[in-house]
Amino acid sequence: MESLSSKTLPQGKVLWLTGLSGSGKSTIAALIQNHLIELGRCPVMLDGDQIRAAIADPHWGYDNESRLIGSYRYARLASLFSSQGHIVIVPTISMFHEVQQWNRAHTPGYFEVYLRTMEQTRRSRDPKVLYRQQKQGQQQEMAGMDLHIEEPLTPDLLIDNDGDQTQIAIVANLIIDAFLNTPCTGQSGGQI
Repeated sequence: MESLSSKTLPQGKVLWLTGLSGSGKSTIAALIQNHLIELGRCPVMLDGDQIRAAIADPHWGYDNESRLIGSYRYARLASLFSSQGHIVIVPTISMFHEVQQWNRAHTPGYFEVYLRTMEQTRRSRDPKVLYRQQKQGQQQEMAGMDLHIEEPLTPDLLIDNDGDQTQIAIVANLIIDAFLNTPCTGQSGGQI
């Protein structure tokens, strides 16, 4: 009997959507996932909050060290699923240069999108009420506010995502087109 490892699997791809809380990562990721399903594909979604809930590690906090460990967890899971031929969507903050570099070195088909969003826009969206809590002193370890982040240096696609809800589908379609039609070479792509 032929083993799975000896068979040629289709190459998977990883769509790494990064940006701060309120940048639109999860909303856009869900639209992309639905579009890929409509195309007859079955993408794997590795949403940061869902992975945290599934792993349920009581020692996995929100400080920089814990966030770095979590980012590597997302990266390694994405690489694993991609190596098995899956399209993987990862909406995550994960703004660590070393993780981005690890992804490029270890994940064939890696495509990084940075959803850059102004603080004013993120505060107005505030989907998890984190900015309100941070302003009231209840949120002490918020990436980009209390904790330093490392913005991606060479994303394959950089999108300034400060539009309203009517722009979300347009942004998702731009990402889908770039992701599916651009070879993932690890080189910096473009800006929108």
